[in-house]
Amino acid sequence: MHEGHRERLREKLESHGEALTDIQILEMALFESIARKDTNPVAHALLDSFGNLAGVFSASPRLLRAVAGVGERSAEHIRLMGLLLERINQSRIVRRRMYNFAEVSDFVRGRFSDEETEKLEVYLLDKDGLLLCVRSFSAARRDSVAVDSKTLNLLLSEAKPHGIIVAHNHPSGVAEPSGGDDAALLDMAQVCRMQGVRLCDSVIFAKGELFSYYHSGRLAQLLSEKK
Repeated sequence: MHEGHRERLREKLESHGEALTDIQILEMALFESIARKDTNPVAHALLDSFGNLAGVFSASPRLLRAVAGVGERSAEHIRLMGLLLERINQSRIVRRRMYNFAEVSDFVRGRFSDEETEKLEVYLLDKDGLLLCVRSFSAARRDSVAVDSKTLNLLLSEAKPHGIIVAHNHPSGVAEPSGGDDAALLDMAQVCRMQGVRLCDSVIFAKGELFSYYHSGRLAQLLSEKK
């Protein structure tokens, strides 16, 4: 019975995890430390003792162990998850903003200044221009890198950003885009259009120099020619 219940919760997490209740979240958090027992009563006892999830995950191991069914391993696991959540929240407070080209160029220079082989990065942004996450793609060859449409489509489907900025470098030292760069950008633009995501810019870094598709007008030109 417990194994079937655990599997159903895992399936719910995979399909629509946001619909999990606080009790179900706690149940799953306890799977790792309570292997073969029903974790539902322990989850209820934790919420009854500390009031809400914030209270549970901020409680000390000593207080957690005072709850029926919570052993040393479970207390350590819950506290560790609480510390992880605290660190994540702290990092969100100082999330980098990429609202204008000065902010974008500063970030791109820091990411690419020491790169000797070609690399491509996708910066996923929320509606306020705050960076949600970065996905990096390394080159199979020294001078060629791309992200295929299937991979980008999956990334946008999962993260659901408001917009993206693409950046890659030219180890050759010439920041001017190539025909291959244009073609790859058009493929990404098509995926963004299907996902309802704004393609804000594509930036090329080469020996300290930057080329912006948006600010040069090349992005608008390519997209208008594609129509």
